[in-house]
Amino acid sequence: MGKAAATPRVLRQLGVRLRRAREAAGLSQEEAAARSGIDYKRWQRIEAGAANVTVRTLVRAAGACGVTFWELTAPAAASKPRRQAPR
Repeated sequence: MGKAAATPRVLRQLGVRLRRAREAAGLSQEEAAARSGIDYKRWQRIEAGAANVTVRTLVRAAGACGVTFWELTAPAAASKPRRQAPR
């Protein structure tokens, strides 16, 4: 997969993670946007994966939801390879 194809997927994944963090914090989009100082319409676009965001914006968004930038952007836990029983 090329860089151009990966970017929209990454932005969508970040949007999903941000939405989950916001919902876990019990916040509406309006409340989270106000807490972070991010324009409400921009917040909507970030959650939709339709906005290219800076690290600074992600730090502010994460903080508004009560999580860290690292929690928001950490890779999903990799599944451990299964060990086969000896035959």
